Amino acid sequence: MKKVMLALAFLFTLNVMFVSCRDTNKETETTTEETSEVQKEVETSIEEAKKDAAEVEKEVEQAVKEAGEEVEKSLEKAVKEDDSNTENEGGEQTS
Repeated sequence: MKKVMLALAFLFTLNVMFVSCRDTNKETETTTEETSEVQKEVETSIEEAKKDAAEVEKEVEQAVKEAGEEVEKSLEKAVKEDDSNTENEGGEQTS
């Protein structure tokens, strides 16, 4: 997101810097070419950011899924240990 905002600010700065009342055709063409180049760079950056965000989202989803499975396993183990402790204590008390 930071790159996108910086790129847009850069684009705005270029547009403001090259626009004036005394523009000539050559200056306008040069400005247009430079602006289109910057626009292509911004579009490329945005696409890369979207791809990176999708990858991060998948990694986070996988990590959450794995963490959930680990919690479930730990909980099941704790319940089994508690049940076995209860059975051992119950057996000792009745003896």
